[in-house]
Amino acid sequence: MTLDPTAFWDREAAAPLTPPDAHWMANPIVRRYIGESITGDPRGWPLDWFQQQTRGRTFQHALSIGCGTGPLERDLVRRGIATRIDAFDGSPKSIEIARAEAAATGYGHQIAYFVDDFNTIELPRAKYDLVCFHQSLHHVEKLERLLWQVRRTLTPDGLLYLDEYVGPSRTYWNARSTRWYRVLYHLLPRGVRYFDDFQPPVQPDDPSEAVRSGDILSRVAIGFDIEAFRGYGGNLLAVLFPDLSLPHVTDADVTTLIEAEQMLLEGGDHPFYAALIARPKARGVMPALRYTIEGAYPDMTRRLRDVIRRLRG
Repeated sequence: MTLDPTAFWDREAAAPLTPPDAHWMANPIVRRYIGESITGDPRGWPLDWFQQQTRGRTFQHALSIGCGTGPLERDLVRRGIATRIDAFDGSPKSIEIARAEAAATGYGHQIAYFVDDFNTIELPRAKYDLVCFHQSLHHVEKLERLLWQVRRTLTPDGLLYLDEYVGPSRTYWNARSTRWYRVLYHLLPRGVRYFDDFQPPVQPDDPSEAVRSGDILSRVAIGFDIEAFRGYGGNLLAVLFPDLSLPHVTDADVTTLIEAEQMLLEGGDHPFYAALIARPKARGVMPALRYTIEGAYPDMTRRLRDVIRRLRG
């Protein structure tokens, strides 16, 4: 049975079906690979890179969109990146947990949590000097509308920070697109494979999962100048890890998958996961016009972009 996104994330917040240590980023070897990819240091992490790029700037009032149970906000405060943070999520249960965790760590007076909908929220003008998405923008269907809201709510010197899945949208995964993943999966030892056959990386219980992830970078570019970008893969690791029997996965298996993924990226594949820092483009009517038109007619503009891409070769 398919749940609505709110019910799914309320359930996940209370009792996750997949334990956190089963996630691909939880593996120690993968974490070193991600750190090396983003910061050049195996011990690094995306927020380390963000602090490097912003030269240790302290933001006075940040907004976190799609905060879940709140780990990003607690880390922003702990590191001194932000003095005050507003944060929201569509899951009431997640917000309940986030508030409790912030209070328990002594950050409750610096973080204000509330429940709201990604696709309909109205943000105040010029209020925040930092807006963050941490693995949440790929759950947003009305990308144009939300990104326009973000652009308006940023102060003139404000920044947008994404640490995000920017790989293919859920509609990409079909028999044809997963063909070589299935081949690779069957090359792994049977004891390492949790399933008999490869399972596409689509969460059936959450219709918001990767709903328009493949459009994120092009939609951000409408209203923002991307000042720094670091991809960190996931093209193989994030796709195959959910299908592996982790107790039987050796360090050598993980290293082999990392090496194969690096070959894909070096061959020109775009990373499925990335961190980026962006600044609103100079004020003008074009971003507003494009966000409005392309948000109102997404199918038409998507087909038009495809035609333009083909004409350009």
